[in-house]
Amino acid sequence: MLAIIFLGAISALSVHHDGTVASQGTTTPAPSGAISGTVIDGLTGLAVADAIVGLSPAPSTGTQLPAGYQARQMTDARGRFAFLNLPDAGTFQLTAAKFGYLDGGYGRDSAPTDQLRPIVIANGAWVGNLRVNIWTPAAISGAVRDENGEPVVGVFVRALARFRIAGRDELAAGPLTVTDDRGQYRLSGLLPGRYVIQVPSVQMAVPAATRISIAATNAAQGALDVDDSSRLVIGRYPLPPPRLNGRAMTYGLAFHPNGSTPSQASTVDIKFGDDRGGIDVRLTPVPAVRVSGVVEGPPEALATLTLRLLPAGMENLGLGAETATALPGANGAFTFLNVPAGEYVLDAPLTFNEYSIASGATTSGGFVGSRGQSLPPPPPRGSWSRSSQGIDAVPGLSFSTSDFRGATGANVPLFTARSTISVGTNDVTGLTIRLGPGTTLRGRLTVESDPTRPAGQPPPRFTMFMDSAAGQVSLGRPSTFLPAGPVQDFEIRGIQPGEYFLRAQAGSGWSVKSIQWRGRDYTTAPFDASATDDISGVLVTVTNAVPTLSGTVRAQDGSVPDSGIVIVFPVQAALRANTGLWSTRMTSAVLLSNGTFRLTTVPAGEYFVTAVDRSRMATWRDPEFLAQVERQATRVTLAWGQATSQDLTMAVVR
Repeated sequence: MLAIIFLGAISALSVHHDGTVASQGTTTPAPSGAISGTVIDGLTGLAVADAIVGLSPAPSTGTQLPAGYQARQMTDARGRFAFLNLPDAGTFQLTAAKFGYLDGGYGRDSAPTDQLRPIVIANGAWVGNLRVNIWTPAAISGAVRDENGEPVVGVFVRALARFRIAGRDELAAGPLTVTDDRGQYRLSGLLPGRYVIQVPSVQMAVPAATRISIAATNAAQGALDVDDSSRLVIGRYPLPPPRLNGRAMTYGLAFHPNGSTPSQASTVDIKFGDDRGGIDVRLTPVPAVRVSGVVEGPPEALATLTLRLLPAGMENLGLGAETATALPGANGAFTFLNVPAGEYVLDAPLTFNEYSIASGATTSGGFVGSRGQSLPPPPPRGSWSRSSQGIDAVPGLSFSTSDFRGATGANVPLFTARSTISVGTNDVTGLTIRLGPGTTLRGRLTVESDPTRPAGQPPPRFTMFMDSAAGQVSLGRPSTFLPAGPVQDFEIRGIQPGEYFLRAQAGSGWSVKSIQWRGRDYTTAPFDASATDDISGVLVTVTNAVPTLSGTVRAQDGSVPDSGIVIVFPVQAALRANTGLWSTRMTSAVLLSNGTFRLTTVPAGEYFVTAVDRSRMATWRDPEFLAQVERQATRVTLAWGQATSQDLTMAVVR
């Protein structure tokens, strides 16, 4: 049995000569707060013994643990834990982990990607009976076979996740593995979701004189001289089959069970603990042609350029989504080899961008599966980097960028191009791709500090970036960084055609107050980089006089909800669609353990606010859902520098 003893203040007393009693001194009360609970298998509901539970102060709360405090402990045979002698007025969070399980934590009620729920200790209280979930991951396995039923050995297999973001259906890159000597694969560590299984088949062409490095296991395995001008780089993609009646053949992109496009793929729905076998992929040879032409642009831009040929509809996927890649020669000449008939996007990008999802294991170089594989960069392999940033709209979803051109360097020419082409049964020749510098946005950022706060320095630096209004990750995230200062001029280069919101991020407590250009307000309107190559004179004002919205949420019966989030969205329905990936006017807050919430990231304006179950965390931004829930929402007006309090009752959503 667990026992907790609370120690109060101890006073030393003395008796005066007149008989009165006086205190000689009072010691500081010992911290008396406590948090206890049980780690539970989220699938079976059974207690989990020997799980590691970690306690830490909730971010941005000012809470600190006592010096030397033991903030990690192991659950007992009944899955129980207890943290004693905690500060009397602190806010904490709990995580839990065990080998063979996905990480969990208090507040992660439906998935490891849920936000942790802060735990508030008031007046030395004991917060007990907490339920902390962890889950066993899922797995998908199967075989890859060719047209004769023979196993295909040593090729990549990956999972692509279907998800919905702000009313749009998208694909995200997921875990990856390689088939074994029997053509078998197994993708483990999967989160619940809807997946399609793909065998990528990227035909990587380089000029004949290109030297190929075979140093890395997952990069090039060799090269095949196709003719006097082109080489085909051999890696862990399916080798082209033999010619048929003198005609070149290839294996295009393949999806379970035997489709060549995502729309033809069968979806595999999995839950925690599922182990789905028999998800096979069959490779089918198809006739292939060449696509060739010339890229026109500055020599320094051509020197680091890789061309991509992407099937239409797969532009928002990065490495492995291509049918073919081509490395242009010094004169700009290029050839794509082994291209099946179809509709394509020919892309000359700065970076390879994609949606990506969390999985049981990752590396800095990409997603990994049970065999620790990652997709290689296009040849020749040189200096490159990969980075990921979480997306506000969907927990567990990231915006990932692979940079093979050093595109972030100040002196690198930011030239790109994109066009659509149709490929039939004959070679496509004579294409001309003209690189362009894209649009440049120039402006001035002014810091407007809250006059009611003590004078202080502005944040260390601001991040200014362009956020695609339609969520097109293939367009990248052009950005720049600004140091501290009350006024800063800035420039964002290499913006591809499209509509973008201009964002300014500087950490908690700062918000964009206004964006003006040519007498028009662009605070809630996107810039159109398709209409001009020069957007100059933009005026951006940021402030720390942010509005605050706080309150208490109760369930329909008046109790504190076990699982809830507060959502805030604009009253104007037009401001809920095409809001980019980092919308400032649509946000959510997780309820604290006492049912309270506080938001400090929403700009001034007219909003609806309501509380819904946390199972809606990944889907509440859908316009259809917002139109439904606004009938139960409360309308609030938030003003700069003012605090607004609003208590809520959980909405009932069918």
